[in-house]
Amino acid sequence: MILKSIKKPALGILLCIISFQLTIYNSLNAQSSVGFPEYYEESVWAPKLDSLREAIGGKVTFKNGDKFELAALLALSHYPLLHDRKVQIIVKKLPGAPVEASFSMWNFVKPRKGKIYKIKIEEGSFMERLTLNQQVSALAHEMAHFVQYDSRGYFGTLTTLVGWSLSKKARSKFEKGADKIAIEHHLGPQLLDFAFYTSDEEIRLLMNQKSDAN
Repeated sequence: MILKSIKKPALGILLCIISFQLTIYNSLNAQSSVGFPEYYEESVWAPKLDSLREAIGGKVTFKNGDKFELAALLALSHYPLLHDRKVQIIVKKLPGAPVEASFSMWNFVKPRKGKIYKIKIEEGSFMERLTLNQQVSALAHEMAHFVQYDSRGYFGTLTTLVGWSLSKKARSKFEKGADKIAIEHHLGPQLLDFAFYTSDEEIRLLMNQKSDAN
């Protein structure tokens, strides 16, 4: 065995490093229902920011949005599909929604891994006053839209957004669909803490349905 050629002090150091790496991996990358906390406490997760950056933050960029980095990476940890997508968190003065999902106009000519998805946050909006757990919920909802966009393709997405702007019923269906995706990715407890479009009763029903399916 290769380990026989390693001296005992070096072997002890190596085993400590491996143990530490496994601990970080398990805490950040477990994808089962028990792998995610029911509440994201900033004092617990802020010390893990560097590990989150290394694990899943390689394609995430921030424009004036560094204050949302921890929440964004925690939300992203729930969506393995998006780990190889380019995600931009942009904070600026915006007319309209305090937080919204968007995408690059060139996405329709890019391969899936080259697509650029954006979350735009209004400077000074309520997003800055939310707890970490609530920020994770809000950003996870917007990232669920990325999953919707990814599955529908560029022109399917444009058709959906036209319907969203013209029909209140279509808008409600689209937004609740994003909440359902978030719940399917183990974010139900966060949505119970903060959600716009789906009631607590509906969230709990969807969480129970997911548990029964498992």
